[in-house]
Amino acid sequence: MTSSHRALFLILFSASFLSAQCAKDHRENKNSGILITDFTITGTQTISAIDLAHITSDMIGSCYNEDSDEIGERIRASFQQRGYFQAEVKSVKFKPGDPLGVPKPVTLESEVSEGPQFRLGQVTFLKNHAFSNQKLRQQFPLKTNDVVEREKVASGLESLRKLYATQGYLDFIAIPETVLGSNATMNLNISIEEGPQYHMGKLDILAEKEPAARLRAEWKLAEGDVYNATYVDEYLTAARDLLPANFSKANVQTMQNCPEATVQVRLLVDPAQDASHPEPKNIPCEDEKKSDSK
Repeated sequence: MTSSHRALFLILFSASFLSAQCAKDHRENKNSGILITDFTITGTQTISAIDLAHITSDMIGSCYNEDSDEIGERIRASFQQRGYFQAEVKSVKFKPGDPLGVPKPVTLESEVSEGPQFRLGQVTFLKNHAFSNQKLRQQFPLKTNDVVEREKVASGLESLRKLYATQGYLDFIAIPETVLGSNATMNLNISIEEGPQYHMGKLDILAEKEPAARLRAEWKLAEGDVYNATYVDEYLTAARDLLPANFSKANVQTMQNCPEATVQVRLLVDPAQDASHPEPKNIPCEDEKKSDSK
């Protein structure tokens, strides 16, 4: 092997080796990007050494786009996850190791001013009607005076969405607003837009007559009942023995008719019958149509 061939081999080997070392790969293009081999944070005042170690270790060994703004947002989110909602990432610097590596190994340096660590004060719900404030508050894992963790706030909002979906509020929207109080407390105001309450519409089962009848008998959500978005999963479990082995949730089609506030459900059991039954389409409300046309 000539020296030039040996050099090329080492470059290619290094590139493939580094690619395989991404503990987590966040790159859009797998043929570029950076691999963080070390990470140093400076400028902080009050955050503990343990929390800093967690923030840096979460990123070391992972691959990212070579984008300082994106990396800065990820660092800021890591601080917010630990209650530092006013964290300011002042600088992000990459110090490359092997410039020919794919991804390029770099040492990451960042200066951060973390600000105070916020704890939860009050959680206030606005414009909710379907559920009480107490019921909605129970969906949030954060308790009063807990450190405000970004992911737990997101988890609470997702739990609200699931709760409303069990009672047919499929267009539900929660709009959170954070209000910073004294003594590093954070109050959370959540404005609720419930939308219409949907009811069960027509159930279509594309199958031969006999299996369709058995599957229909197993479906317990009657036409006109409040629609429960989790019921399809329950049904697929209950009717497992009546369905083909390869049947999955992908074979269940739903259509929301907003003006009538109904949901049509179609079970595609026999694909041969699909051609004569066009896939159902959502029908938006008039105000949504006007908004889409603008």
